[in-house]
Amino acid sequence: MPTWLIMTFTILGTAAVLKLVHALAIVAVHPVTQGAMYVSTARVKIRRALDAVSMKPGGLFVDLGCGDGRTLREARRRYGVICHGYEINPLAFLKATALTAGRKGIKIFYRNFWKVDLGKADVVSCYLFPDVMPRLEKKLAGELAHGSRVISFNFPIPGWKPLSVLHADSKLHNDPIYIYRIPDSLPGGRSAGGEPPWE
Repeated sequence: MPTWLIMTFTILGTAAVLKLVHALAIVAVHPVTQGAMYVSTARVKIRRALDAVSMKPGGLFVDLGCGDGRTLREARRRYGVICHGYEINPLAFLKATALTAGRKGIKIFYRNFWKVDLGKADVVSCYLFPDVMPRLEKKLAGELAHGSRVISFNFPIPGWKPLSVLHADSKLHNDPIYIYRIPDSLPGGRSAGGEPPWE
């Protein structure tokens, strides 16, 4: 058999195995994610969101469904905060762990974030599907401390009033980014002046 044919079959076979492993990883966590897939957030959107939620060094930044950890890495680089990421897709978890290896201040947990108390978080970031947002609303409202902020990429938190709705300076990645603050964004909890009081 010619070498080029062996190489072609090897490449196609490897691609097919990787695709199968990717599909199996999604299926394995389906009961928790309800079909939400690992989709990376564009870096231009991450930068735009972090511009709006300045943090002090040592604060706690939490990413729910952290994917490859890129939001955590940018938050750590920019503000010197402690970063915790939660991921249950095994491939995304392995990628995030590899990309953050050796970086102080960043921890990736292979854990279901629904079972984690978020009460100490200063900022919570998420890019989750609308199907889980009503449940997330209850969790965040019940656990986050006064002054905590939430970044939600693409999808709003039901019933909450965003302090701002941002868009990245990109035609390709111009989906909304919702910024919230506890208790200002909760129903009936917005500050009287209507200004975002996060500093």
